[in-house]
Amino acid sequence: MGMSTFKNIFLSAFNYKTEKYDIVENNKVGILYRVTQLCLIGYLIGWVFITNKGYQAVEESVQSSVITKVKGVVSINSSDTGFSLWGPEDYVVPAHGEANFFIATNVKEIPNQTLDNCAESDTVPDGRCRDDADCPRGEAVRAGHGIKTGRCLKGTCEIHGWCPDEGSQKSHVLGKAENFTIYIKNFIRFPRFSFSKSNIRETQDKNYLPTCNYDESVHPYCPIFRLGDIIRKTGHRFQDIAQAGAAIGILINWDCNLDLGSSQCHPRYSFIRLDLNTNVNSITTFNFRYARYYKNATGHDYRTLFKVYGIRFHVMVHGKAGKFSIIPTLVNIGSGLALLGVVSMKS
Repeated sequence: MGMSTFKNIFLSAFNYKTEKYDIVENNKVGILYRVTQLCLIGYLIGWVFITNKGYQAVEESVQSSVITKVKGVVSINSSDTGFSLWGPEDYVVPAHGEANFFIATNVKEIPNQTLDNCAESDTVPDGRCRDDADCPRGEAVRAGHGIKTGRCLKGTCEIHGWCPDEGSQKSHVLGKAENFTIYIKNFIRFPRFSFSKSNIRETQDKNYLPTCNYDESVHPYCPIFRLGDIIRKTGHRFQDIAQAGAAIGILINWDCNLDLGSSQCHPRYSFIRLDLNTNVNSITTFNFRYARYYKNATGHDYRTLFKVYGIRFHVMVHGKAGKFSIIPTLVNIGSGLALLGVVSMKS
């Protein structure tokens, strides 16, 4: 192979080739070709650029912070403890405004418990007995309320613990709890675009927040929600779930087109019950116990035990932001032109 051959190969790399086109005078083929072109152009413009905003760079990793505050007062009138007033510090757990929190709606109260000997509840399987041998002294009652003393009392073991047991509990449904209000303050940030916003309307009117309630049409930037309205939006009645409690999800979605400015970036709220089970026979309750301790005039300790049922709320934030970028625009245009080229070649 001589130098002239290498020279020809080298120079051929700089040749410019053109394609030869044949005109096919066939109306059916021509119509099919144009219809296919129009479909691809419609797909590129309608779906890629208008619907999916293919000209934008997109970020879905929203950074979020949520602060909550519950307000409302309800009274409890008990024959044992008398009249008491419950505020957020009594029925909200935890009290420092987290994204997940619990509101008590049904309170079972066992007042004036003292450390003493008494019979275990007959609802506790490990506390049942036929004779003293079934109650070994010093053994804790499994899932019970105290330590066995070694005696069997009318079918249940005697225990040393806080007496009387929960069999004497009195129930108080906080019927007015549906009027409680939940203040949800949400800050979001899309770091890729250095964009931040909150779900609270910017206003100089100091009376706006104390008087507004969230409404998707009238007050979309009011962060205050009535408890009964939240439950209703899940498709349930407050009174139906107040006895045993429930788990409720509050979803905040930010879908922001930053090409339109921050004023068009709005939070969208949705509400869903999370604890529904396909097994209709299963019973789910949300409850826990806590106690308040006191000393009597002689210095002895006693307490009031509370078993509270209620609604556990989970505030979940999702978001997506998009903004014009030349790179995805060129990529999608190039892809569309390539598809048109393929159609021409195949035709």
